[in-house]
Amino acid sequence: LLLIISAIISLIQNTERKMKIRTYKDSDKKAVQDVCLYCDGYEKYAEDTINFLLSTYCDYYTEKEPCNCFVAADEKDRAIGYILCAENFDSFIETFRNEYLTKIPEEQKTNRYYAETSVVMHKKYKDDYPAHLHIDILPICQGKGAGSKLVSALCAHLKEIDSPGLMLSCGMGNKGAIRFYSRNGFIKKVNLFGNCLMCKKIK
Repeated sequence: LLLIISAIISLIQNTERKMKIRTYKDSDKKAVQDVCLYCDGYEKYAEDTINFLLSTYCDYYTEKEPCNCFVAADEKDRAIGYILCAENFDSFIETFRNEYLTKIPEEQKTNRYYAETSVVMHKKYKDDYPAHLHIDILPICQGKGAGSKLVSALCAHLKEIDSPGLMLSCGMGNKGAIRFYSRNGFIKKVNLFGNCLMCKKIK
């Protein structure tokens, strides 16, 4: 048992040493999509739901604002986690509605509803917190500091471009996520549609 524990600790330490945080590259797109889908349990979903997930939570950011995205990469430089960001809510919402929401057919009422409400809480706070994020890390790589490092990288970047604040929404029942964001300087603002909005001042 001690040998097994020692091996696990060694594996975690090796992963921490070899993992690096870097800016997103176009060549990361497929890996980032895979992380997005895997973390949401996509093996259970039909093709229309996969389309909804990528259109709502992933593709806008990597296609329209790659300069505001960062990945955690393994020793082979493969993305094992990411933080995706839209710098300005007003610019985001116009493009999202015109180019990405339209990829979800209107007859898919549940998917359309979740896509349309995914950022509905953000509007009230967009002046103080114009940027918003999505973050995911492969489960096997969680608990090794990648999440906090990704948040730190994004916040440093937003400070450089004079963004005043950052926000995100997560499930009210996701206590682990809420604790993580709280440790990284986010505060809860409002609860709505089963989600809570969390915000962080950048400057």
